Amino acid sequence: MMIVAALALAAAPAATTPEAVITAIYAPFRKAEMKDAEWERPIFTSRLKALIARWRAVTPTDEVDDLSDFDWLCQCQDWDAGGLRERITGRRVLGRGRMLVSVSLGKAPGRRERLQFVLSREGGTWLIDDIYASGFRGGLRAALLRTTAADIALRKQAR
Repeated sequence: MMIVAALALAAAPAATTPEAVITAIYAPFRKAEMKDAEWERPIFTSRLKALIARWRAVTPTDEVDDLSDFDWLCQCQDWDAGGLRERITGRRVLGRGRMLVSVSLGKAPGRRERLQFVLSREGGTWLIDDIYASGFRGGLRAALLRTTAADIALRKQAR
């Protein structure tokens, strides 16, 4: 599935809209066989990938931490293939090559999750630079910094 997501993003022209990127981000959720972790997908800016790599380097192998027990993009542990429906509810320019896109995500009848994606243009493609959602107090960047620090402290205690 990671290859499919990469191809979807790579095949889009440089003028790809943030809306098309949001659609590509959620496309793999419509397939029952999706198994790749979201942090392995090529949808994040290099700045965010660096934070993810630092977090992954210290993530406990024998238990889950605050960021590894749910899917960041659906804010859920499980989903029904085809059951997620994303709808862009707002869009605001934050500066040159940066945009905030608000998304309402239908997870089940009557249940919606609200997410905000900070997208940045990198190499001609819009990529995720941060996510604000119920599972990330202060955003994904802040959650990665907190969880990395907690995982490092946990390692030190275990020694």
